[in-house]
Amino acid sequence: MESLSARQGYISKPRVSFRCVLACCGGLIVLAMLPSCSSGKAVNSGTFPVPATITITPAPALSLELGTNQAFTAALQNSAKASITEPVTYQSTNTAVVTVAANGLACAGSWDNLASPTICTPGQVGVAQVTATANGVSSPPTTVYVHQHIDSVAVQNLCTGSEPNPPCTLPRHPCQSLLERETQLPQNTVYQARAFSRGTDITSSVGQFTWQAVNPAVATLSSTASGLGNIVNNVSLNEVEVTAKGPGVTPIFATIGTATSNPVNFTTCAVQSIALQVTGSTDSSKTIVPTVTDTAGNVISTTTNVGALPLTWSSSESASVSVSTSGVASGSSSGGGATVIASCTPPTCNAGFLPTLPIYPENAVQVILNPSSSAAPAASVYVSSTGCGNIENCVSTVVPVTTPTTVGTTIDLPATPDSILFDRQGVKIYMGTNSGLLGTKGLMVLTASANAVIQLVSTPGKVLAISPDGTTAVISDTADAPNQVFIFDAGTNTSLALPISGATAADFSPDSLKAYIVAGSTLYVYSKVDALQTIALRASANDVAFFSEGAFAYLAGGDPSGVMVRRTCDNGEADTIATVATPTFIRALPNATQMLALAPPITIPGSPTVDLITATTAPAGCTPPVSDSVISFNLGQGVSHTFTATQMIISGDGSKAYILSPDLKGIVVFNIGAQITSTFSLSGDAVPLQASLTPDDSLLLVGANDGMLHEIQTATGADVAQVEFPLSLCLNAAGERFAGITCNPDLVSVKP
Repeated sequence: MESLSARQGYISKPRVSFRCVLACCGGLIVLAMLPSCSSGKAVNSGTFPVPATITITPAPALSLELGTNQAFTAALQNSAKASITEPVTYQSTNTAVVTVAANGLACAGSWDNLASPTICTPGQVGVAQVTATANGVSSPPTTVYVHQHIDSVAVQNLCTGSEPNPPCTLPRHPCQSLLERETQLPQNTVYQARAFSRGTDITSSVGQFTWQAVNPAVATLSSTASGLGNIVNNVSLNEVEVTAKGPGVTPIFATIGTATSNPVNFTTCAVQSIALQVTGSTDSSKTIVPTVTDTAGNVISTTTNVGALPLTWSSSESASVSVSTSGVASGSSSGGGATVIASCTPPTCNAGFLPTLPIYPENAVQVILNPSSSAAPAASVYVSSTGCGNIENCVSTVVPVTTPTTVGTTIDLPATPDSILFDRQGVKIYMGTNSGLLGTKGLMVLTASANAVIQLVSTPGKVLAISPDGTTAVISDTADAPNQVFIFDAGTNTSLALPISGATAADFSPDSLKAYIVAGSTLYVYSKVDALQTIALRASANDVAFFSEGAFAYLAGGDPSGVMVRRTCDNGEADTIATVATPTFIRALPNATQMLALAPPITIPGSPTVDLITATTAPAGCTPPVSDSVISFNLGQGVSHTFTATQMIISGDGSKAYILSPDLKGIVVFNIGAQITSTFSLSGDAVPLQASLTPDDSLLLVGANDGMLHEIQTATGADVAQVEFPLSLCLNAAGERFAGITCNPDLVSVKP
């Protein structure tokens, strides 16, 4: 019988198997029909270039539980290292353990369909290697370990016990020191991970564990270190060597597949103490070298590793004296003084300890640098007034004045300020706004270089303190209900509201880590890394100031005796000091050994008392001891000069205190070294309202009740210039002097 093909006019030819073409040609579809696939010769359609390299992901190892799957992908590059795209096939060396579908999806077992995989049937426990191939070029293999379900992963420290296993160096302390005094070599610790399924150790079948330190600044991890066990391709499958990198504690854990161990803590010995030494000095700079000792008693601040030790360098007046990360303190051309410290400040140093563990130096370095010119440099001072109050159509202004008598352009403000304070970098001016005053309420921030003002309408209140690094400010709102304290972030121009009522004073630690906020008989501790802490005091406090080297904070009040001292590290109570009366103000002297407090008269009439507090301490660790002695001095103004002080300013060199009161026609000057009192008088018997000192201590700029800014020469006490404000500090809507109100310059701040 004639075939159907012949009847329809077809010419019969030998058949070519399409399945054979696919098998022999790597899955490529070619247009020409091939007579045979059994010749053994490579088939290249010429459609795609030959890749130079192929890499497969994941690599170099993979752990899979029986019956699970994992997608593989391949990246192809030509000889110019440019990515190319072409069909890829995947191969497994042990299909009883792993099969790979055409799309690169690997099954720990067998797929129901390689072209369209849906069901992965578990196979055997074992090992297979998977590669990707294109145009005859293959990737390096990924080793796939197929195992039973992992219930848990356990991590063991191999270096514990009386005789540690090699290659451990047995720690001599509960921590690993950055530097061993005896060997001058870092210690190491080896951890081993094991995997379990229903209580059975299946570590040998699961493959390579992945190790991770939560805080990589504390420890360095290596799976290729010499002496580790279970090495495959120069990598330990389940052991890791850990060496100290920076002071702190970090959790370490091991992962295999989808199972992760409970973390184990690794500790690099914490910084215990810091001693500062000036090793070089010029007319414009000082070189300060820290010696750092850890809790193991080892000195770790050496020339070989001190650069890596994450100390925080801080200057109390960074516009006058800047300090580099290498400890070089440099003065500005205008001169001035500052206190410089190096601290171990979390989270960059002593990281991960709970509670946090800041460590402050045993001593601070007082840096006083003379200006480059013998002539007193010109000072820039910003002056404003609270005079507008809540008067309708009264526009408050701030006016820059350059000494001796140059009045700058008036800057209109959106609201009446209640405070004015420069940051210590001399970049921004912060002006608080009481929400009860006229205008849109909110913190006003003026950038000095552009005289441009922004307002944060959600941050009303009085500016209490700005951090030494200029990043944070504390603003207290005592006019609204409920009262709040705002922590303002200068980087983002946003504020964090804290439920603190009645805050009247605040100060930042020298490293800017913490702010102590006083609100009556409660002390609040704000920290950049810890939660807000509330501490009940035994008596109301009026003021707070941190010791210049940072380890302690002194409260004017807090205890019926007069002064309370608290440790900065853990906020615990360190001492109480009996004074004649509870001080109104307390300030740190830059010599980092003394504090100065000012107490009101104990009798009426009578004079206020100055308390000079001397601290004896050598701070080390988190609970350093301190003992304080006090000498009290009556200001000697006489029974007819009873007054209430409103401001106390300490000179940059720590030699004098300037005390202002609206009850006096002059400024009281207390010479701290000589322990004598004198008075600066203002021309016209004007009453001082607020003052600010120039960075070099040469001029005291005083706003007075005569409407003028007085320039007092501190060396002589002479009132050398009086600056008037022709337009006044309070204007009407037309930009003219607002008539009928007293608008005195009672807000004054000198640019650092």
